[in-house]
Amino acid sequence: MNQEKIGKFIASLRKEKNITQEELANKLGITKNAVSKWERGISLMDMSLLKPLCEELDISITELLNGERIDSNNLKNKADDVIKETIDYTEKRIKKNKIKNILFTIIGVIVFIIILFFGYKFVLLNKYTLDRPDNVDEIIKGLKNQKEIKVIKRTISEDEYLNIENFKIRNDFKDYKFVDTVGENLAIRSYTYKSDNSGITIGIGDDTLALNNAFAAEEVYFFGGDEQLKINSSEFNSADRKFFLLKNDINNEIDFYKYVADNYYKKNDIFMDKRTMMENYAFNLFTSINVPKVDEFIIIKGDYQGYIFKIIKDNIQITQVTILRDGKMYGFTTNDQRFSNDEYLIDILGTIEIM
Repeated sequence: MNQEKIGKFIASLRKEKNITQEELANKLGITKNAVSKWERGISLMDMSLLKPLCEELDISITELLNGERIDSNNLKNKADDVIKETIDYTEKRIKKNKIKNILFTIIGVIVFIIILFFGYKFVLLNKYTLDRPDNVDEIIKGLKNQKEIKVIKRTISEDEYLNIENFKIRNDFKDYKFVDTVGENLAIRSYTYKSDNSGITIGIGDDTLALNNAFAAEEVYFFGGDEQLKINSSEFNSADRKFFLLKNDINNEIDFYKYVADNYYKKNDIFMDKRTMMENYAFNLFTSINVPKVDEFIIIKGDYQGYIFKIIKDNIQITQVTILRDGKMYGFTTNDQRFSNDEYLIDILGTIEIM
C-alpha cells in the first residue's frame, strides 16, 4: 500500500469533482489540514473515514487503498491484493507504534529517574551545605603563612627552671607573679603568671583535646542541639569522622591545620554522594567553630613536635605554643613580646623538659 500514491489519487478525484480541501473536510467532519496531509502522503485517514470518503469521491474502498481506479473485471482479484497489502501495512504501523510507545515509555522513565535523582540531590545539598563563614579567607591566609623551626633540646641548670607538674621550661618570668587560676578547663590544667604589661598561661592537658581527636570523638558538642546545626552524630558518627581523618591522612593537629589550609571552605555540589556531602559539612562546621584566625603558623620539628600560632590582636602579638608528647598536650600562651622573635623562641623551647 503506497501512501503517497493514495494521496495523489485523493487529490485528483477531489479536483475532478471541483471541490476544495476545505469543502471535502467539512463533508467528512474533519479539518482542512487533515485532508492536506492525506494528499501529500504524510498520513492516512482513520479507518472510520474510509467509507464516507469513498462515497464522496464515488470510488470503492479497494480502489482508494489501491491508489487508482480498478477495472470491474479485475476488482475481485485486486481486492485480495489490496487486503493483503493493507494487512501488511497495518501490522507494520502497529509494530512501529509499539516500538514508539516503548521508546516513549523508556524516555519517560529515564526523565522521571533524572528528576527524582536531582530532586534528592538538591534536598541533600540544602541539608548539608553550610553558609560560607565570613572568616574563611583570613583563616586560610594565616595557615598558609607557614614555616618550620627546628628545636634542639639542651641542658640547663636545675635552678634555672620553672617547674609545673611534669613540665619544665627556663624561668624567664622571675618578675611575674603567679595568679591562682589553677583548675579544670575542658581537661586543661592552666597556670597563669603575670607582670604589669604581660603574662603567660601554661597549660597541660590530655591529647584528646587535639583537633583531630576532638573531631572524631564520640560526643562532639556541635553535632546536634543548636538549631543552625543540621547534622548530628547519629547521621555522621564517630566512626564516620575517624574514617574521614584516615582517608585524608590526618594524624595530628598539624596535619589537621594543613588540611584546613588546603581545603577550607570545600563546597558541596549535586554530583557528590551523600557521604562526601556530610564529610564536607562536618569538616566545614568544625573548622568554623574551632580553628582560630592566625597571622602565622609555625611547625615545630626536631626533638619536640608541635606548632606555634602568632596572632596579632589590638596591635599586640600573642604567641601560642603547643607541644605534643606521649598523648599529652603541653603549651603556653603569652603576650610577652620576647616570644615574637623566632630566635628567642627556638632558644627557650630548647630548654623544655617533659618528665
